[in-house]
Amino acid sequence: MINQLVLAFILSGLVTALAYWRGSLAKSGAMGALLVGTLIYGFGGWIWGVLLALFFVSSSLLSHYKEGEKQAVAEKFDKGHRRDFSQVMANGGAGAIVALLHAFFPSPLWLLLFVGVMATVTADTWATELGTLSKRP
Repeated sequence: MINQLVLAFILSGLVTALAYWRGSLAKSGAMGALLVGTLIYGFGGWIWGVLLALFFVSSSLLSHYKEGEKQAVAEKFDKGHRRDFSQVMANGGAGAIVALLHAFFPSPLWLLLFVGVMATVTADTWATELGTLSKRP
């Protein structure tokens, strides 16, 4: 398990550094992403890590999609496309908790719960990113 956690920390660190460099994460968000990524991949395994990565990459791409059109809305909410710690925890915290529960109380059902959590946060994030482009409220 220690080897998996070390690998998870390294991979999460690489993804986090790239996301920070590309402007997808604020400093506090980078810390949160490193924590969430390490816990989910480290305690859940590679399938869990891939699901988290799919969420993060797709949501980051949508965050930059038609960025200019979303700028006025982003200013209204005082949030940009750089995710901070609270945003990372809002989307990844529940998944990290499920991964910890999976590690201490092993059951295949935790993966199903994790898939549900990731589907929920993905739908919420995509709806926000695309909904801000709507001409009607």
